[in-house]
Amino acid sequence: MRASMLPFMLFAAATVVGACRNRDEDAKLPMRLTYTVDAPTTPLKEGDMRIASVDGGVDLALIGDSISGGLSQKTLAKVRHDTDTNAVEGSGLSASIEKMVKGTVQSALGTRVAFPLAAVSDVRYDGRRLVFEWTGEPPSGFMHAKVDNKEVLESFSAADAQRFVIAVRARKRALGRQM
Repeated sequence: MRASMLPFMLFAAATVVGACRNRDEDAKLPMRLTYTVDAPTTPLKEGDMRIASVDGGVDLALIGDSISGGLSQKTLAKVRHDTDTNAVEGSGLSASIEKMVKGTVQSALGTRVAFPLAAVSDVRYDGRRLVFEWTGEPPSGFMHAKVDNKEVLESFSAADAQRFVIAVRARKRALGRQM
């Protein structure tokens, strides 16, 4: 695992811990992000899609009536291997701390940031990045998450980003017809 993925993993772990804090703060947010365990191996249904960043580190998924993002299957496998607590040798304080840190990372690995498709008025690809337009206030944190000093929404190929835009717009039309 590249050392540059560590900040993203720590951000994910901090996000999970933050989600467990007092919900009074969440009430102030116009649109709350949720945290799911939608694994990158979840089978996709018709119209669902998942795109991975160019380096394969993260993915973005349209599943049902929500969009989620998180570590890709490839990255999860690598991080699980690198944080295997069974590989920790010794029984002293440093071994205990290493096991605790690795255990915390392990427990946060499958967590994904998700938001309802209804919160998105449109999405487009501007030639460089995916750009979300929101029905209300944008979710904090999602728009500016970075991996390797690059915003996650800039990390997808043009072809994948455009396919994602098409899928989101089609899903929004389909859901609008059902209402």
